[in-house]
Amino acid sequence: MRSGGRVNRLIVILTVMNAGCEDPARYIGCCGAYCKTCRALAEGTCRGCKPGYDKGERDIRKARCRIKVCCFGEKKFETCADCPDYDACDVISVFHNKKGYKYIKYHESLEFIRKNGYDEFIEAAGKWKGAYGRLPRTLSPED
Repeated sequence: MRSGGRVNRLIVILTVMNAGCEDPARYIGCCGAYCKTCRALAEGTCRGCKPGYDKGERDIRKARCRIKVCCFGEKKFETCADCPDYDACDVISVFHNKKGYKYIKYHESLEFIRKNGYDEFIEAAGKWKGAYGRLPRTLSPED
């Protein structure tokens, strides 16, 4: 039975890695988590935040994440960083204000994307060992 569980996890991992994620931004969760380097995805305990929804393999209406339903499902944004209502959004602000280091890092990720774009974020995030990590310091216009 144990080996069957391992096989199922491997199938999930391979499915996610081949689930139409040609666009690296699809590995960025709406909240700012970077799924491609997330341990849960690598271990097969998570299918990732977005793969499969755009191809109908998963039903966004059944998603438990309010952020994902709002951002990706209803508003059709890649992440909350794209939303013009970001600064006033209760859904994402409640999430980012939870206690825990990861929530601070997810917030930093979205702010980095807003300021520097997806390409720079993906370049930095590709070096991480988990769903969050160190981002390069960016200079503000005053610097």
